[in-house]
Amino acid sequence: MKPPQLADRLLQFFCSPHRLEEVQGDLHEEFQYQLRRVGERRARGRYWWDVLGFILSFALKRKSIEYSTTHLANPTMIQNYFKIAWRNLWRKKAFSAINIVGLAVGLATCLLIVLFVQHELSYDRYNAKADRIFRMTMHIRLGGKEMNMAYAPALAGSAMLRDYPGVEAFTRLESEGTFVVKYGNERFKEERVVFADSNFFAVFSIPLLKGNVKTVLTEPNTVVLTESTARKYFGDQNPVGKSLTMGTKGLFRVTGVCRDVPSNSHFHYDFFGSYRSIRQGEKWLASGSHTYLLLREGYSVAQLAAQSPTIVRKYMGPEVPEFLGMTYDEYLRKGDRMGFRFQPVTDIHLGPNWENELEANSDPKYVYIFSAIAVFILLLACINFMNLSTAGSANRAREVGIRKVLGSVQQQLIRQFLSESVLITFLALVVAGVLVVVALPTFNQLANKAFDLGTLLNARMIGYTLMGSLLVGLLAGSYPAFFLSSFNPVSVLKGKLVSGVRSGWLRNTLVTVQFVVSIGMIIGTLVVYRQLRFIQNKKVGFDKEQVLILHDTYVLGDKLKTFRNELAKQSQIVSASLAGYLPAGRSNNGVDGFRDVNAPTETVPFRLKTYRIDEQYLPTLGIGVALGRNFSKAFSGDSAGVLVNEAAVRQFGWKNPVGQRITTVGDGSPGDRQTYTVVGVTKDFHFESMHQHIAPLIMYYGGDQYQMALRIRTDNVPALLKTLEQNWKAETDTPFSYSFLDERFNKMYESEQRIGELFGIFAGLAVFIACLGLFGLAAFTTLQRTKEIGVRKVLGASIASIVVLLSKDFLRLVFVAILIATPLGWYAMNEWLADFAYRIDLEWWVFGLAGLLAAAVALLTVSFQSIKAALVNPVKSLKSE
Repeated sequence: MKPPQLADRLLQFFCSPHRLEEVQGDLHEEFQYQLRRVGERRARGRYWWDVLGFILSFALKRKSIEYSTTHLANPTMIQNYFKIAWRNLWRKKAFSAINIVGLAVGLATCLLIVLFVQHELSYDRYNAKADRIFRMTMHIRLGGKEMNMAYAPALAGSAMLRDYPGVEAFTRLESEGTFVVKYGNERFKEERVVFADSNFFAVFSIPLLKGNVKTVLTEPNTVVLTESTARKYFGDQNPVGKSLTMGTKGLFRVTGVCRDVPSNSHFHYDFFGSYRSIRQGEKWLASGSHTYLLLREGYSVAQLAAQSPTIVRKYMGPEVPEFLGMTYDEYLRKGDRMGFRFQPVTDIHLGPNWENELEANSDPKYVYIFSAIAVFILLLACINFMNLSTAGSANRAREVGIRKVLGSVQQQLIRQFLSESVLITFLALVVAGVLVVVALPTFNQLANKAFDLGTLLNARMIGYTLMGSLLVGLLAGSYPAFFLSSFNPVSVLKGKLVSGVRSGWLRNTLVTVQFVVSIGMIIGTLVVYRQLRFIQNKKVGFDKEQVLILHDTYVLGDKLKTFRNELAKQSQIVSASLAGYLPAGRSNNGVDGFRDVNAPTETVPFRLKTYRIDEQYLPTLGIGVALGRNFSKAFSGDSAGVLVNEAAVRQFGWKNPVGQRITTVGDGSPGDRQTYTVVGVTKDFHFESMHQHIAPLIMYYGGDQYQMALRIRTDNVPALLKTLEQNWKAETDTPFSYSFLDERFNKMYESEQRIGELFGIFAGLAVFIACLGLFGLAAFTTLQRTKEIGVRKVLGASIASIVVLLSKDFLRLVFVAILIATPLGWYAMNEWLADFAYRIDLEWWVFGLAGLLAAAVALLTVSFQSIKAALVNPVKSLKSE
């Protein structure tokens, strides 16, 4: 198209020719003047885009005047748009209902997912100084093994404050397990106890309700309680000045009360004890705490990160010979390394799960997945609207033609159709609000959140929802609006519609997209379900059934072994083990450095997981012995013996492991290095999540008093629990607490189970929305072909042949969707399974089943309308046409 022609088109769009006569004469003269300038500029060889830009600026100016003279002078115009839109919706109740329901489900799903995603992204941003708080983490490579710790040496914070002016303050958190807290006659088992530096509440924005922020934690054996915990112990009384007995650490004086820790925090504690109440390490390589640095305004963390090698060499280098038996330079020459990283506090929750995290982190991948699901489901609902609108274009073509003949311009028609779209969207939003309120409790349970109506009804959320809904309405109605308003009035009134109406290529494309998304989500649901079944049924190397765990047995002190022996005499109890170290859920496993005694002295030691077990541990948990023997009281030398798993044998490279000797690297203190003899090799068992390969494990002899494992044999578990509770209360006033090993094991994969359930629900919603649109299209198609169906029946066509005739086009689209969704689904689920060290294989039948399910649901949806149309009396069909 030549520049003058393009300019004329722009002017025609922005300045309706029949309106030019209604405006001021001087503006009309200016318009003519600009047209003459076009010719002059072209004659002089000027660039055509300069001409178009000049004309476009005039056109915009002209358009603003035209709009003010036509619309601002008629304020009822918009009201009329919505009146006409409402009449059209009411006249076509079925199509309107399908659109509203589809959009409502899409909007409700999107709102719930937005709540989840917004909450996940908001972690730790409640802190006023969040942009300046960084967690100091430690990363070590030793013997070819990478270790990432969420903590730093306990001495690191003070050294950073002393050596680097950019560090304004540091604070530390140290968790020391579960406490039985006593106040008067009350006894509670408390798991959310942490010890913090005196400036903790000055760094983190957790407001103090009682107490002085500068002094609450300065003295040993002082504690700050959260608001709900203070109410739990003291009711409406002022707790400040009162004392609590915290386990074996004795009396702690309450010096303050703080707000409950926000739900969007990477830690959640009810008791904040003074850091000075616990033992503090004297060596960099022998102790660690969760250390947070507060940087000064304008100081870049990159400057601090650049100093990491200097920090390590200065403070940790001199301790390396004590721990590794070599100099720091020798350690580096072997390709190993150690260093610090500085992680923004706002990145912790969605960051990697490093060793000794205060709480398990979330996987950012699920934030992306759910965000995509929200977009896809909303897209499916919008596609339904566009499909049904364009499908019904033939019925509205004559309306468009008459309006244009009577003087309506395209922009007015566009506004009319967009008004209908926005009206439908806001009606759907009302329905969506009801659906969200109804579904919120179930969603909270599945997503492990605690959202309430207040979360939805805040001004910010309402504003975003209204703006988002308006945008959805405009986007969903944009194509139908431009499509319908573009009809040529002469052709339409003669019955000649544009080819796009007949071909329906866009509708076919959109239906295919809907089923690509639906089939993809069905594939995801099937794969997640199969992986969870695989985890639950895989042989884990131990027998997790019928194993009862008694907690907090350390409170029995010297009476513990007698208590265990008494329990073991009961016929319902097969065996009992002091088992603080369990292969499922939270455990007390340690990490030590080991070196083969026969290896060269310059060999880098291995850093391996350790358990401390008694002679009843293996039979109680059903762990097999591959070589050698189990620990036994009959062998007095077993205190210097160890059991290793098969992975440890492979790590050390032993061919004959029994009798091999290893020495510990230790922590550098006198007498820390000890030599042990391997007395047996256990079969590999999963003592960690199946996200990781089975790691090497060393087991010392000598049980742990933290908890007790009982292998039981009874059909009346409640009666056994009642007996055990009576025995327990006869020995201690500590609350009786227990769990089952199989439940602890399943809880390790709780997040995956929730994801599987959510996937299933979202997949069902996607299929529902897609089939809702398909139902509407099928209804429209059968309505348009009523006369054809009547003629075919008169000529002898069977009901089955008519059903096939009306269904085959839709099923063809579903099969195309299967071909597209299969490779996409395979790639996506292969990426998800990559996080598991032990995983299922992606088999062809999973994709076939997903496609078959989608095809069956689509066929059922279309067949309903097809059969209904085929059963109509042909005489009635021909008359109605």
